[in-house]
Amino acid sequence: MDQHSNEEQEYPEPETVLAIRGAIATGRQGGPKGPEGHWLNEFWQIGQALRDHGDMLHGFQGTARRGLLSTSTRYLAINEPVYGGVQNEH
Repeated sequence: MDQHSNEEQEYPEPETVLAIRGAIATGRQGGPKGPEGHWLNEFWQIGQALRDHGDMLHGFQGTARRGLLSTSTRYLAINEPVYGGVQNEH
């Protein structure tokens, strides 16, 4: 009797790992989903969620960057230094 049967394996077969990674990558790239009920669709959805979250993060970073640049530009455009809320008078 074989000491290590397939039912007792702790890690999946390499082909299974490649299929899962491929499904995640396909979902992340916006590729087609498998047939209804296919076991890899769950991993495709993970890839799709990663893409969606990445898009949201990229949008947030762009908004934050524009806000920071706008604020910095306004701050640097002030001719006179402002201390304690009062401009220096010459």
